[in-house]
Amino acid sequence: MARKGDKKESTIYAKSHSAATFLLSLQEQGMNALDEISEEAVLGFFVSSDGTKLRGCSSKNNIAAVFKACEPFFFHGSCSKVLTFLPALRERRKNIQYLTSEEILKVKAALASEESSLHLRDKAVGLLVLYTGLRCCDIAGMTMDCIDWSKDLICVKQQKTDVPLELPLTAIVGNAIFDYITKERPKTERDEIFLSQSRPFGALKSASLSHVANKIMKAAYIRQGKGNRRGFHIFRHHLATTLLGNGIPPPVISRTLGHTSPDSLDPYLSADFPHLKECSLSVERFTLRKEVM
Repeated sequence: MARKGDKKESTIYAKSHSAATFLLSLQEQGMNALDEISEEAVLGFFVSSDGTKLRGCSSKNNIAAVFKACEPFFFHGSCSKVLTFLPALRERRKNIQYLTSEEILKVKAALASEESSLHLRDKAVGLLVLYTGLRCCDIAGMTMDCIDWSKDLICVKQQKTDVPLELPLTAIVGNAIFDYITKERPKTERDEIFLSQSRPFGALKSASLSHVANKIMKAAYIRQGKGNRRGFHIFRHHLATTLLGNGIPPPVISRTLGHTSPDSLDPYLSADFPHLKECSLSVERFTLRKEVM
């Protein structure tokens, strides 16, 4: 049933694996039918007797998805009963590192500089991520027919969701890609746009793009400290927060980023400082020590 929908094989596997692990654990405790499952056993799968959290929200959500999908096939409410036993786990979210306005200026300067150590390929990739927010896997998979030069469009089929995505090809991005293709890209029969720089000139792998991101940040003299995030996802995050800060409606941003779920935008809200400041409360009513003033 899931395969008939828009679920990827990897998503189906993750959900079914979580549910299988869950049911196996209960079976090992002697529960061989859904009606035999107890709330205590379900809670014990997620939290130990001393209160230690054994599994998180991702596992719970996967299990819940499988049981919800199976509800129509169990008329006596067996699946519904198990769903009520699932605990309310608190989802932990890490603060996502973001690019400051000063860092963005340095990145743009490095990508525009003719004296930069960056290759034309690296500049094209950097500008593509910065202005479109495309995922690394989609950039690595881009072929020549993904660019419609006559209509100024970028058209890709997202590898994560299998959903087509169409984005405008701006002059700065289009010129960078054109310069790379005509001046630096190896002469080869391969159809992928971005290739490795050494023979046999294979397609640039998604994992290799993290190296490109690191080169760009090194050329811009930013984020070189230990623990600083350097991957291209931070560029995608910058685009999302910039659009949010400029008042672009969330559904438009979700479509731009290729999200299939509106909730996917939630992690970016933590860096939407223009709108977060609107929610701040004045401290005038609170007494502060003199040394704090």
